[in-house]
Amino acid sequence: MNYSKYVIKLDDNKHVYLFNTKNNLSVKIENNLLKDLKNDTELFNRFQIFLADHQFYTAENEKSSTLKMLQNKDNDTLRIIILAHGDCNFRCKYCYEKFENICIHDKVSDIISFIKNKLSEKNFSRLHISWFGGDPLLGYREILDISDILITYCNKNDILYSADITTNGYLLSPTVFSKLVNLCKITTFQITIDGTQKGHDNQRVLKNGHGSYRRVIDNLLSTINTSLSFQIIIRRNVSKENSEDVKNFLNTDAKYFKPDKRFKFIFRNVGNWGCGERVKGYEVEMFEKDISFEFSKYALSQGFRLFDPSIIATNNLACYAQKKNSYVIDTTGKLLKCTVALYEDCNVIGNIANGVTNTNNQDLWVNNLDCFSNKCENCELLFICKGGFCPKIRIMNSTTHDICKEMKQMITNNFRLKILSNDFNFVLRRK
Repeated sequence: MNYSKYVIKLDDNKHVYLFNTKNNLSVKIENNLLKDLKNDTELFNRFQIFLADHQFYTAENEKSSTLKMLQNKDNDTLRIIILAHGDCNFRCKYCYEKFENICIHDKVSDIISFIKNKLSEKNFSRLHISWFGGDPLLGYREILDISDILITYCNKNDILYSADITTNGYLLSPTVFSKLVNLCKITTFQITIDGTQKGHDNQRVLKNGHGSYRRVIDNLLSTINTSLSFQIIIRRNVSKENSEDVKNFLNTDAKYFKPDKRFKFIFRNVGNWGCGERVKGYEVEMFEKDISFEFSKYALSQGFRLFDPSIIATNNLACYAQKKNSYVIDTTGKLLKCTVALYEDCNVIGNIANGVTNTNNQDLWVNNLDCFSNKCENCELLFICKGGFCPKIRIMNSTTHDICKEMKQMITNNFRLKILSNDFNFVLRRK
């Protein structure tokens, strides 16, 4: 069958799996049904009509029309990442940040003005705010104030408002959590737990040298009994020092999160993200090869839900730094593109008072979806990768390995995780 080249086909002994990267639709097809199609013309015709209706076949101008759709989606949303505070109550052994005791308190008015001005420049229908740090909850008061003003503004101007936060979870008390969800419309939380108490407390150390595990776990457990609508992504940063503890956690305290569909897990290798203010030797030993796929498969086998397959195996995947209408605001009011390259000159594109003043730096990061290398033009994963997942790697030449090969492997792995999750839009089988 002449599937579109943008339809990924995988199979096993019992099924064929189709993943349509043009519209993110997936189909699980029983092999017995495919055998029946050979001898049943009516059934075969109905099958073809079904696939055609859902764009699984090659279509005229499918590349340009899909890229235009993705571009329109990006142009529809203004995304602002705000570093609410420059300090953190943790001193993690792999952190890349330089901690500064600076809150955005004096910048609140300028931040609001910048965002309102951006919203008025274009006909945005969505505003998405991401809270970052340091630990953003050190700027909790400012999060409440800014959220209140922006939500009111969006309501008056028919703009859909949404928000997420990346926090270590230490200050996420039941009262704070409730206010963030109800008052600030923060519905997605990313919180890192690096194993059982032993593994976590070795890597995620409080500023005073003590462990942080027990309080973070207790805060997360307190959310389970609420009726609030939210998603908590529990991230696991895996090193050689905590890898066994990560598995042990899945068999111990993690069991409390398993029945709750609001909790999902992601696994990441500890990477060479930079040293920040860490002294030499204050670090963990990293794996040379990516082991996140194996941990993800193990988590699925134990009944846990994963976040990655629902994002990385779809064209929703995109680095925020690639997007023209995405901005990072640091604690001093600078405009940046990337939250990892915080201290690199090439990351600075302006400030909240004057807007984007360095268009050369801006152009370094932005992927306009108009021009790709020849290699990208003919790639079946074009709509997911969009010409390069991490612009930081390309800009800063921080690696010499084949990032394209690694990207393809990561996406393919997440298709396989979707199969293991039995996560499909359609299941076709013999009656």
